[in-house]
Formats: sequence, structure tokens, C-alpha cells
Amino acid sequence: MKVGIVGGGVYGLAVAYYLSEFGGEDVDIVCFERGSLASESTGYSAGIVRHHYTNPVQIETAIRGRELLEEFESVDGGDGGFRQNGYLFLADPDAEAEFRTVVDRQRRAGLEVELLDADEAASLLPALDPEGVSLAAYEPQAGFADPYLVATGFAAGARDNGVEIRTDTPVTDIRLEGERATGIETPEGVEPVDYVVNAAGAWGGELAEMVGVDVPLEWYESKIVVLQSETSYGPDLPTLSDHSRAPDMYLKPEPSGDFIAGGVDRPPVDRSVGLQGVGESFLRAVGERLEGRVPGYADASVVDSWSGIITVTPDSHQIVGVPKGLENVYNVLGGSGHGFKESPAFGESVALDILGRSPRIDLEAYRLSRFETGDGLYGVSAKSYGGGRDE
Repeated sequence: MKVGIVGGGVYGLAVAYYLSEFGGEDVDIVCFERGSLASESTGYSAGIVRHHYTNPVQIETAIRGRELLEEFESVDGGDGGFRQNGYLFLADPDAEAEFRTVVDRQRRAGLEVELLDADEAASLLPALDPEGVSLAAYEPQAGFADPYLVATGFAAGARDNGVEIRTDTPVTDIRLEGERATGIETPEGVEPVDYVVNAAGAWGGELAEMVGVDVPLEWYESKIVVLQSETSYGPDLPTLSDHSRAPDMYLKPEPSGDFIAGGVDRPPVDRSVGLQGVGESFLRAVGERLEGRVPGYADASVVDSWSGIITVTPDSHQIVGVPKGLENVYNVLGGSGHGFKESPAFGESVALDILGRSPRIDLEAYRLSRFETGDGLYGVSAKSYGGGRDE
């Protein structure tokens, strides 16, 4: 079977690796990337690895993703930068009842999670001011990884298994005969294929249009700033997600002792204009949130900043599978700002599914048709928790 994978981000490369690992010599794989590997959404991810979701399916997917990152050395000999520093999620009194329900759901899914009061939360992160915090959840198994190292690790493992990866090779069309894709067209010519995987990230909608499929993906801008404080925020301290006051904010430690902040502002992207970038208003909002929630880091200065595109679906969860009307075009799209941590789980299960084997996670829940049947993955309360975006 000849499989063409479109997209050289962490999703496309994870599928390529696991498909080559499980399929062996029975599968011939070529991966097409319009630029360089991990140069779009993957490269701009914060790299947070956590499990705080409201939907059981997504909780289980995140757990499997983290398990595979723990074992990442088996892919190419590197660790992908994975560090298990824990994850601390803060909630306000208005969300307390739902918060307890969510934590109970996480525990029933097999996640190790502790329910803490405000003072207990502050003991884990000494810079924290617990005022206004009703409850907190702490996940000791959570952590962070390096998205670029994970993506290029999957690429190295895939190449070792015989996968051909073509960078600087945009896909210009998908050839169809009836309901079957037969070839992938690039400026270099047409590559005959038996199967197509659409892992084109922000351009996944455009690729789907080539085969007559409408995929609901909206672009949002994820803004991140790297900060340095006199008080070190090293990987011995947990990642913080503060939903106890608006706007939401997350802080993630870096191995250097610096830390990144994000989540404060994610505006929709006007494609005719492009990304806004990190400006004064974003930095001011981050500074105000630091002063109010973690005054121990209020002296932080800016070291670096960046912004990137996140593609968001109507329920802020991935779209996976072969859509109606097609036989051999498989979508793996819509990370919705939290896709990095789950990419190994999707890569593994999508590969198994394509090979006709049983997936490790429930891929059926992510089918495109769920938006027509009203089966979206909205969890307990989309209003209270949203998509939990942290890339």
C-alpha cells in the first residue's frame, strides 16, 4: 500500500512513524511538507503535556499521548525534551461544582489527580497568591516536552523505517477517480497513491476542498512571551493554568529557569491581514495577571516572544477519519490549541486504523459527521472550560 501524508508537523510525522513501525514492508510512505518540518503550528507550541479535560474521550487520549512521550526514547533515541514537572489548574468559586465533577471524571479515566484547596496549591508554587482561588487540581504525571524535538524525532524514526520525507514540496491538487484518491500533485509531478492522510494543519481545510470536503476550521492566533525573573521558575515547579479570573493565563517553566506565559489573548486571524504578533497590549495584560496571581514573578522581564496559528473546530477537538463520500482520504486535523500533547496518541491509533487494526483510543468520537449529528465533544460545560487551549 502506498500512503501519501500531507503535512510535516507533529501529526503528519507521528502518523508516518507509527504507520511505518506497524506496517513494515507492507506500507510505502511518502510525506509532503510545503516548507520545513515543524515550521508552522508545531514549532510555535508551548509544549505543555497535561490531561485536564472535561470529556472522558479526550482525557483518555491525553493520557495515552503522555504515556507515549514517556517512552519517546524508543522512537529515535532522544527523549523529546519531556519533563514531568506536574500541572496545577486553578478554579474560582462559580466553577467549583463542575470542577469537582471534572476531577472525578479524570480519576475514573485512570488519571492520578489531587484536589487541593487554595493554600495547598500555593505550597506547590510559592510565588502564587491564592486569593480568589476556590479549588485547584494537581496532576503529578503532567509535564512538558519540546515540540520541535518530538516532531523531528518522529521524522528520524520514520526515515529509519524507510519513509521518504519531502520538504519544500507543496501539494497543489489531489487526483480523484470516483470516491478514491489516486494521486498527489506537486510542482514535481504526480505521486500515485493508494491512501492519502490530510495532516496539513492550518491548511487542512484547503486540502480537504481539493477532494470536495468541507472541514470547519477557524484560525486563531496563539501568543506566547518568554519571561525572566529574579526568582527562578525551573522545571521542579509545576505548570500553572489559572482559570480563576479573566483572562485565562498559563505559565510553563523552561529548563533554563525562565518561563513562558500565554493564553491571555487568542484573537481570530484575518487571513488577508495575517498575524498581529505580540504587542504592548498583550504584554501589559500578562504583566497585570502576573502581579495579581503570581506576584513573586511580577518583576519578570521579556526575553523573547512569538505567535502562531492554531486551527480550531466548532467543539475545540480534533477531526479524525475518512469523511463520507470518500474511501481513502483520512483527515487528522484541528488541534484547537491543545493538539501537541495528544499527537502521539493520534499518530499511533490513526496508523492502526489505516492498517485495519484496533485503535488504542476512540477515534470514532472525533469523526467529522459529529457536527451534523449533534455529538460534539463539549464535556461538562464549554462556557466554563472552553477548549482548554494552551499552545
